[in-house]
Amino acid sequence: MLVQITPTRLRQSVSEPFFTASPQVVGVEITGRCQLRCRHCFNRSGPDNQHELPLDVIERLLDEMLTWGVYHLRLSGGEPTFHRQFREVVKACREREIKIAMNSHGVYSAEMLIYLQTAPIELFFISIDGLEANNDAIRGAGAFRRALHSCRRLRAADQKVIIATHIGAGNCRDVNGLIALAAETGVGIKFSPMRPVGRAIEELPHTLIQPADYLEVVREVTRLREVYPHIQILTDFDILNGASSGDCGRDPNSASCKAGRTMVNINYDGGIYPCAFFITPDGEFSAGNLYHDMVTEVWRRSPVFEPFRIHQKSNTCQNCGHYQRQCAGGCPAIAHFTTGYLDAHDPTCFADLVRSPKGERL
Repeated sequence: MLVQITPTRLRQSVSEPFFTASPQVVGVEITGRCQLRCRHCFNRSGPDNQHELPLDVIERLLDEMLTWGVYHLRLSGGEPTFHRQFREVVKACREREIKIAMNSHGVYSAEMLIYLQTAPIELFFISIDGLEANNDAIRGAGAFRRALHSCRRLRAADQKVIIATHIGAGNCRDVNGLIALAAETGVGIKFSPMRPVGRAIEELPHTLIQPADYLEVVREVTRLREVYPHIQILTDFDILNGASSGDCGRDPNSASCKAGRTMVNINYDGGIYPCAFFITPDGEFSAGNLYHDMVTEVWRRSPVFEPFRIHQKSNTCQNCGHYQRQCAGGCPAIAHFTTGYLDAHDPTCFADLVRSPKGERL
């Protein structure tokens, strides 16, 4: 039975904890500030968004993370380097031995780029959404060249970098060129589908990639791994290469993505969410707020997380030979915002266009 998320279901109160484990993955959007105004931004960040989490609130979250035994944090925004105390945030993580992976647009001032070359940041995800014309149509003129320059400078300083590309109908033909650029620069690259959320709803309403196009993207990824074995090339629905690096190994926790199961996300206004892609203007999926709630208690008690933990994917996934092997069943956000059901079949899935590992037609 498909699970439909409704406000009534989310707002019900519970008196006893229904989940006692702690999050394993924590993402924090430390600011909504950004000098870019990307047309697909999931949380509508930009020059006019001045929201950000104060340093003391972030430090309280870091201390709470230590009680869970979690020592990895994903920083994002907006543009995290635009936080007024960004360097202090990095220092606070370093003092607690918390490792940072950072999502960033890569468009830095000369001073910031010099700092980042030696900053204690374990991994940079630099967003480049296509070759120059397509990227700049989404992110603004000049963004492509500046982000690529940052990738080169960071890599030359021996920082680990992965280009993060959101693919849609308009840029899915750029995969070959982007992988070649990543190989030339010596960085990894990851392809994920654009989500029909945030600013993309109004500004890129027809951008969702179609299954046949997604299949061609993954075919190119699979082929080019042989051409460029020295770099990491990642994608969702990585089902054409046998047991891939994304192999789920029939782990029950891989019945879906990590949202609300092992992952929690904090918005720049303090909202506590299962995943960044479930942030909506009405706060429908907000389970609490960092300003007045302990994440531990929200995680254990909020009914917002319950549907993410109890749902099972549709029969299409359950009957697929790739499910829970190389595939976690797609993105619940895409499923929900296109069908209204959290566990519906992800409409970007192309499994029915290929053969299963056993050879039968799916």
